[in-house]
Formats: sequence, structure tokens, C-alpha cells
Amino acid sequence: MGNLASFLQSEFSQHAPAGWSCSSEFHILPPDLSELLGYSSKVDVLLERECDRKRLWIEFEVSRANPVANHAKFATSHLFQPQREGNVFINMISSHVARGRRNLASNTICLMREVGMNAFQTVLLPSLPPSEIKRINYLERELIAQESLDISAEISRTMTVSEAVIDEPDKSLYFASDLLDVFLNLRRWNAEISSDGLALEKWGKRTIKYFVFDPFSFNFAPSKFCAYLGTTKTLGEESRKHFSHRFAMTIDFYVTLDGVYSRFDGCRAQSLGWGQP
Repeated sequence: MGNLASFLQSEFSQHAPAGWSCSSEFHILPPDLSELLGYSSKVDVLLERECDRKRLWIEFEVSRANPVANHAKFATSHLFQPQREGNVFINMISSHVARGRRNLASNTICLMREVGMNAFQTVLLPSLPPSEIKRINYLERELIAQESLDISAEISRTMTVSEAVIDEPDKSLYFASDLLDVFLNLRRWNAEISSDGLALEKWGKRTIKYFVFDPFSFNFAPSKFCAYLGTTKTLGEESRKHFSHRFAMTIDFYVTLDGVYSRFDGCRAQSLGWGQP
């Protein structure tokens, strides 16, 4: 066991923004239900906004071999005690977790959304490569404090990815907070442009300044298209084509937003940071 997660628990508490309280190792389920089930669901950090009781249930996945274990505990807890409005599960996963396991965790977040939960995954300490995460994780806590980790930036990221960019009765839009979602959007754009004449017509002659590159498929796509996730009530099975989940961006959805909502801004997404593939 390393020391980075426990260090972050302490630092999140000390750096909690004004108007927010912070606690660690907070139980989701009541003791009697945990006893019946034989397992307890505890969160690494609970950030709670005092004015409206919004709660961010945050898990740190530094180097776990099974990073979806906590997802499963939260999702099954939802079966017995449904997640309340304003509660959000956020998984912060480091680059030290193997890519396949990170992607499994990301897709499990989509499963949590399918059962009605507010759930997100984002990168933990995106500027640090796996070797640095590993090194820091096994330092004593006093030495980790000397690494000058930007804790405020980590807290800010949890709030940014969990806050809707657009939230209306017929549509919602969020930042793509995980690298897998970015690449799924990239592949979706390429698939639609190359195989759907109507999508190509809707896309038109837009001028693209920034692109995302996928080192696995060797394709490019507009960065603004890749930077967001969202749903509309009109999206059905069509949205599940091209190896996409229903929260992925589509050209049809994109053109309903572009030039209509000032908050649908590619420059805002650039500052989020998605870490390493």
C-alpha cells in the first residue's frame, strides 16, 4: 500500500474551497445494511457544499489492480439506497493504472449512468507520468508534501467535470473528462464523416484550428468535437453505433450546439487536461 491516497485525503480537506466541507472514509450505506451485505462502501473523500448539500463522492485510484471495485460498490449501493439528487460519484484515476484497466473503469462509469447515477471519471495528477506516480506513492507522507502537488487544481477538476456545461430539459452537455471518451468521440467523428452523407452535409465547411490525434488508429478529429459528452432525449439506438456509448458526441448533436451556446467553447476544454494515453 502506498501513501499517496491518504495524503490526498488530508490535503483535500485542508484545501477545500470556501463554502465546502470535506471528510474522508465516509460510509455510503447504513451500518445495518453493510452488515447484511457483508461489505461496506466507503469513499476516499466526500466534498459537500453547505448552501445546497451538493455532494462529490471522490475515489482516488493510484495504482489498483482492480480499479472497478469501488464502482461496483457504489453501483450496488444505488440498488438499495438510490443516489440522491445533487450527489455525484467521481473516480480520479492516475496514469500508473494500466490503460486497459483505466478504460474498463471509464466504461463502468457509463454503466453507472445507465442505471441513473451521476458518475464521472477524470485523471488524477495528469502532468505526472506513471514512473513519477509510482515514486511519489511510496514516499513517506512528509516527503510527498515536499513534491509541491497542486491540490487546488485537482479539486477544481472534480468540480469542472461534474458541472453541466449545458443543462436543459431536452439536452445536457459535459466536458469529456476521460481520455477514452475523447478517443471514442474521435472515432465517432471519423466514422460519421466517412460513411454518413447526411452527417457530412450537416458538418459543412467548418474551419478547424485544433485537432486531436489518436496514436492507436492514427486518425485526427476536431478537438472541440472530442472535448464534450452529452445526451438529448431524441438520441436512441443510433447513438450507439461506431463503438460509441450514448453519451458520446455526434455530428447531429454538435450542429445543434455550435454557434448557439457560447458555453460550447473549444478553448475552455483545452485547459482541462486529459493525461497520457
